[in-house]
Amino acid sequence: MKLEREALATYLDTAFNTKIDQAESAAFEIVGDDIEEMSVELNADTEQIKNILGQTKTKDNGYAPSMDAEPFYADPDKALYPKLRDIAMDRLKGDKCKTLMLEVIVEDTEAETHSAWLREVTVKPQSYGGGTDGFSIPFTVSEDGASKKGTVTAESMKTGKPKFTAGA
Repeated sequence: MKLEREALATYLDTAFNTKIDQAESAAFEIVGDDIEEMSVELNADTEQIKNILGQTKTKDNGYAPSMDAEPFYADPDKALYPKLRDIAMDRLKGDKCKTLMLEVIVEDTEAETHSAWLREVTVKPQSYGGGTDGFSIPFTVSEDGASKKGTVTAESMKTGKPKFTAGA
């Protein structure tokens, strides 16, 4: 049985905590309203070199993951909106754009806990304005620091306030 797209839930910390050890005070809000397609692009960084012996060697430099959230319609009822507005309109940079992202995969809807990954990220609006559908602030999320694997309880997800517990 294949998982449906909603099995992957992505949240951003609207309190804009910047470090993994601040997860306890995070105020996570789910990302995805009005978005029909959203994927994390792993952006694998590899380089292939062919030497004089005719051998091909691959240099693996890891990943530079990023995710585009588009559209993101400005909604004053969303806690993420004023943060995105301020980053875009005040042209904020550096630590003022950093927060935590929580990714949860619900593989079994009957399970009491689900696999989760907490990541330090940078959030950067790409533009603002848009068409007649509404005022939009599409943004990109880029990994920017530590990452920790753990779990989230199904009960906390139902409340809309997922609680991350770090794994061993």
